[in-house]
Order: sequence, then C-alpha cells, then structure tokens
Amino acid sequence: MKIFYIILLLLLINDEVKSQLDLDNISKNLLYLEVGGIGGYGSLNYERIILIKEKLKIGARIGLSTYNVTDFRTKFNPDVIIPIGINGLYGNSHKIMVGFGQTISNIVSVNPSNWRTQRKTNLHLNFSLGYRYQKNEGGMMFGISYTPMVEFYKSYRHWVGISVGYMFKSKK
Repeated sequence: MKIFYIILLLLLINDEVKSQLDLDNISKNLLYLEVGGIGGYGSLNYERIILIKEKLKIGARIGLSTYNVTDFRTKFNPDVIIPIGINGLYGNSHKIMVGFGQTISNIVSVNPSNWRTQRKTNLHLNFSLGYRYQKNEGGMMFGISYTPMVEFYKSYRHWVGISVGYMFKSKK
C-alpha cells in the first residue's frame, strides 16, 4: 500500500511541474474562418490544443459550414457540413500542420418517389497538410493547407484551405 501512495505522490508532483512548464504561457483556444478546406467552400472552426510537448502541439477541431440554405422549394432548410479533426502542429510561431478527420455532411435533396424533401447524412475522410503562423502566446493566426478529401469513402477530391483567425491569450 505504501508503494501505491508513493507512486500517486510522484505522479501528482510530475503533473504539477509539467503544467507549470508547458501550459502557463500557451494559448489553447482558437477560433478561425477557413475558406475552402475540409468544410467545403468555407467554415467557421473552433480548435482546442489538447496536448503540448515542447514544439509539438495536438489540437482537436470542430467546424460548421453550409452550402445551400434553401431547399428545392425555396424554403429555409440549410445543408449542414461539420468538419471534425485532429491537427498536429510542430514549430514555434511558424508551424507545420498535419491533420486528419471526418467531414459530416447532412444534405437536403428531393425524394423522387414522393417529391418531398429528405436529408442524407454522409461521412467523408479528410486530411490536412500545411503551414500555420500562430504564436504560442495567442493573437492572430494565418494558415494555408492542402486538404484532400475522400468523399463518401469512394472518390478523391483535391481542396486547398486558407485560414484566418484568433488564438485567445491564456489567463495567468
């Protein structure tokens, strides 16, 4: 039982030291617009840094996009596109970015048997490879990336994304 308490104490001390070194000056919340990219023609995205190891940072992202906002009867019934992914960032202010994830599309179409609207939800595999200017302490973010997508897990489509956003400064 003494061994258990010693290991627990060492883990707690190690975690506290790690958080003081890595997390105090690094911003973790990013809000950005991406034109093109894994959200289609454009998306509003939120990214949270979830792991920090010196120059390496891992972030989880989720976004929201739409293509058509009205259906074939011109009623408000937007298509919804949700890009979800994991990004790995390496560097200081100038970062190389590599990512992958899913793009969920919920698209309105016409049902040919009864001429009513129907929604179809599909998954698409996405990847990202690019450059991002983003200071660790927060502030403006700019990026450009090659973001290919495997639509419906069948056809390969080339996309490019340009991102502009703001990384919120961490509170001390």
